[in-house]
Amino acid sequence: MSDTPPPRPERRQDILERIAGGAAGILLAAMMMVTVIDVVGRYILNVPFPGAFEITQMLMAAIVFAGLPHVSKRENHITIDLLDPVTPKAAVPLRNLVVNLLCAVCFALFSWRLFGLAQEALEFGDVTQYLGFPRAPIIFFGSTLCAITAIIHLGLAFNVLRARVDTDIQGAGL
Repeated sequence: MSDTPPPRPERRQDILERIAGGAAGILLAAMMMVTVIDVVGRYILNVPFPGAFEITQMLMAAIVFAGLPHVSKRENHITIDLLDPVTPKAAVPLRNLVVNLLCAVCFALFSWRLFGLAQEALEFGDVTQYLGFPRAPIIFFGSTLCAITAIIHLGLAFNVLRARVDTDIQGAGL
């Protein structure tokens, strides 16, 4: 056995991505428990879990938002590679830079709009229909995770630029 501690995350992006990934896992486990309790209650005991549908809706929204930073950091989005075989290798870093900057802008806009929606929900006291849970916290959560995802995409764009500068420096023999 080695006495060396496990490697620590070196960048804030890694910490944010790990926290979001852990939150998504916890939320998924909670959603599974709600589903199991509802199914057992509904079909075996003939007593459904009250509000299971609303709880599942809120947990599903939270899981989707919590998964965004994790998927973005690992660049595991669904992609279509129709143009990859014909794209010149020199254009790949530029494409990656543009895609990450575009994603950063989009997620920043999502965050901004969700924040406004959350403020309205808070101001009007918007709650779920059956259980009366406030909607604002889940919308604020989505806004925050979209902002974190935007930061991650900015970091990925910076990594593309840094890799390009490093390649140019090595190519110049410096």
